[in-house]
Amino acid sequence: MDDKIKIVYNWIGPKGPIWNTELPNVLNFARMAEGVGEITSHKYFCDDLANFFKCGSSPDYEIYPTVSMRHNGDPRPFILPFTLSWRTPFERYFAGSEGLLEFSHTPALIEGLIRHSNGYLLINHSIEAFMGTGYIEALHSYFGSVKQFPLHKIIYLTGCINANEVYEKYCSDRGIPNDTHHRLSIVTYPISFTAFVSNTEQEDATPPYDIETIPPKLFLMWNRRLRDHRIELAVNLERHNLVDRSLISFSDEDQDYPGRNIMHRFNYDRLSQIFDIDREYIQKFILRLPLVLDGATNITQMCQDYGNATRSYYQQTLISIVTETNFYDSEISLTEKSFKPSKEKHPFIIAGVSGALKGMHELGFKTFSEFWDESYDQIVDHGERMNAIMSVVGEIGTWSDEKILDFRRRVKPILDHNYEIIRNASTDTTVAKITKIVRGQ
Repeated sequence: MDDKIKIVYNWIGPKGPIWNTELPNVLNFARMAEGVGEITSHKYFCDDLANFFKCGSSPDYEIYPTVSMRHNGDPRPFILPFTLSWRTPFERYFAGSEGLLEFSHTPALIEGLIRHSNGYLLINHSIEAFMGTGYIEALHSYFGSVKQFPLHKIIYLTGCINANEVYEKYCSDRGIPNDTHHRLSIVTYPISFTAFVSNTEQEDATPPYDIETIPPKLFLMWNRRLRDHRIELAVNLERHNLVDRSLISFSDEDQDYPGRNIMHRFNYDRLSQIFDIDREYIQKFILRLPLVLDGATNITQMCQDYGNATRSYYQQTLISIVTETNFYDSEISLTEKSFKPSKEKHPFIIAGVSGALKGMHELGFKTFSEFWDESYDQIVDHGERMNAIMSVVGEIGTWSDEKILDFRRRVKPILDHNYEIIRNASTDTTVAKITKIVRGQ
């Protein structure tokens, strides 16, 4: 008998496993039995964790059916994986005695092996930095209080870059003992870090970078959802007369609250007091809306950028201003927004939580302190951080043609390095962390 860790699924089709998160539907069966390639229903979700663990080619992991599990039979550890939809409110998965395991009809035997023997449960929610107090409380309540699992048997895979610091503070504030029974196993994995590897494998995948050409626009800034820091940044660009020198997408409707427009999101007092912005700049920006670039509406296309469809916008601009999901929260998010520029060999400024650039460095990326002040990444106060970011943006707005060309020439080695990081991005480090947890190392 080998010592591979088993990745356990309730349903396995000829072409791979079907996710455990709920009972399979006809689309699941079509894809895993008939090999249907184009499934476009936004209600369909699939589980890529078998590929994540490289089941079939990995010396450490293999796919295994739950029907073959036995009490006190195979002593090898196993993982029961669940991928959560980010469109479903988190607490719905952990609703007391009618939560995730009940809804997915997980066998009682599997629950018993997780509770008392060699089983682990993996919750994959890595698409964003889902690590706030509500998320942690839901996991503790359901798996600890209701299910009575030793909490270290629950591996929570999150996109939050500073997840362990956030969790440590949560536990410390509440006096939760630092032992295997009371604390979850937290693993950071910003899934978008590896999402663009396939883009770099396409024909003509490598983006051109002409060091002797000045792009027609300075900044590229994508914004799909209305968030306060995006509004603040956009209006600041207006005040610096940089909107016309940029390519910006910006809606006049609130995606999260249908029927509400951007006027409901403006905090005039804050914009005036913290950023010294007059109403005339706010009104001027509002009159421009909506600002549309590619017109894409499919969320998967926007996140994955299939076919490198947005390349022309990077080619037309000098620098990306990345408006990350989080800015005012304590959880650091690095989503596809932060990794797209490196895929396109584009310099970037990240408007995110303090520590976002540090997180990029930890993933192997180089940033641009040689060319502008990146100390904004260390500023905890939100208003001060935004003002520091705008100071950098405003300074770049004064660059002469000669300085832009000098920048293009000198920055290229960093862009080449970052592109190689994207091209060779791997799940190996994250999988190794999970392996150590499961093997008790």
